Amino acid sequence: MSSAEVTRGLESWLDERFLPVRLLVLLVSAVGCLLFLGDSPSTVDWMIGLLAVLVTVGGVRWPLATSLAVSGVLLLGFEIGDTGPVVPKVAAAVALVELSARRSGWQPWVAACALACAYLLHPSGDLAANGYRAVVMAGAPVLLGVLLRTAREGAEHARREAHEIAQRRDAEVAAARAVERTAIARELHDLIAHHVSSTVLRVGVARHAMPDAPPGALEVLDDIHASGKATLTDLRRLLAILRDPAMTGDSFIAPADLPAALTAVVDRARQSGITVHAAVTDDIAEVDAVLALTLLRLTQEGVSNIAKHVGSGATAQLTIAIQDGEVRFTLRDNGSASSSSPHVGSAPHRPADGHGLGLIGLHERVELLGGEFKAARVGPEWELAARLPTGRPVPA
Repeated sequence: MSSAEVTRGLESWLDERFLPVRLLVLLVSAVGCLLFLGDSPSTVDWMIGLLAVLVTVGGVRWPLATSLAVSGVLLLGFEIGDTGPVVPKVAAAVALVELSARRSGWQPWVAACALACAYLLHPSGDLAANGYRAVVMAGAPVLLGVLLRTAREGAEHARREAHEIAQRRDAEVAAARAVERTAIARELHDLIAHHVSSTVLRVGVARHAMPDAPPGALEVLDDIHASGKATLTDLRRLLAILRDPAMTGDSFIAPADLPAALTAVVDRARQSGITVHAAVTDDIAEVDAVLALTLLRLTQEGVSNIAKHVGSGATAQLTIAIQDGEVRFTLRDNGSASSSSPHVGSAPHRPADGHGLGLIGLHERVELLGGEFKAARVGPEWELAARLPTGRPVPA
C-alpha cells in the first residue's frame, strides 16, 4: 500500500462523513472486547465502556472537550468499575489521537496531561507502575496524532502545489495560444492588405485605361478605388495595434517564395551544425499564402527545437508534399547529437510529448486551418508532423 493510499485512508477515518462507520467499528470492537476479553464485566462496566465509545463522537467538532471527557470516563471506570476499564482506555487513546491530528499547540498537551492524571490516580498499583502507564498511554497517542497531522498537512500542501502548477500551466497554454492567434491575425492582415493593394492598383490602372468609358462605370471604378484605399488605411491602423514592436520584417510570404524560404531555414540549420535532408515537392509553391506561412512556421519551430533540445551534430529529415488534397509535413530528427559532436550531452532534456509552448502554438495554428498536428517521440527519434487540407479538389 502506497503512502498516498495510507494518507487517504487516515483522512477518511477523520472525515465527519465517515463518523457513522467509525462509531459502528468502535462499538463492535467494544462489545467484542467486553464479551470475549473482559473478566465477567458487570452492568456498570458495560455502561462505562459504551459511554466512553459514544463520547468519542464529539471529537469531530470538539476534539479537546471530547478528549477531556473520555479521560474523565476512564477515571470513573477506575473508581467504580468492577473490572479493568479496557474499553475506556482505548477510547481515551482514540480521542487523544484525534485531537493531536486535528489541533496543534497547547491543546494536545493539556489533554495528554489530563489522561496521564487519570492513570496516576489509579487506585491500585504502585506509583512507578502508574507513572509508566501514564507516560506511555498519554505520550503514544500524541505522537501518533502528530504524525497523522503532519501527513495530512503534507498531502494538502502537495495538492495545493499541484493545483498551482496546473493553473500556471493552463495560463501558459492560454498565453501561448493567444500569442499564436495574435500572430495569425497579424499575418492575415498582411495577406488581406496584399490582395487589397493589388485590387486598388488594378482598379486605378483600369480607370486610366478607359477614359472614354460611360460615366456610370467610371463612378463605380472611382468608388471601388476610394473604398480600397480606405480599407488599406484601416488595415494599417489595425496592424499598428496587432504588431509586436519587438518583431521586425514582414510576416506575409507569397506561395511562390515558399521553397526559397524553406531552403534558407535549412541552410541556417546546416550552418549551426545540424544536418537537414530536405525533400520538398515543387507543387508546394501552389498552396495559398496562409498555408505557405504555416508550413514555414512549422519548419522554423521544428528546426529551432532540434537546435535547442538536440544540439550541434543532429541529423533531421524534412519532407513536405501534397497528396490526396492535403499537405503532409514531417520533420524527424535522430533524437540525439552524433558522438563526434563537441556538444554531445550539453543539450537540455526534451519536454514531454507535444507540451512545449512553441508546439502548443503550432498545434493552435494547424487546428485553426482544419488540420492535424502531432509532436511525439517515435522510438529513439523525434517527429513533428502535420496534415493540412489544401482546400482544392482531389484529382479524379
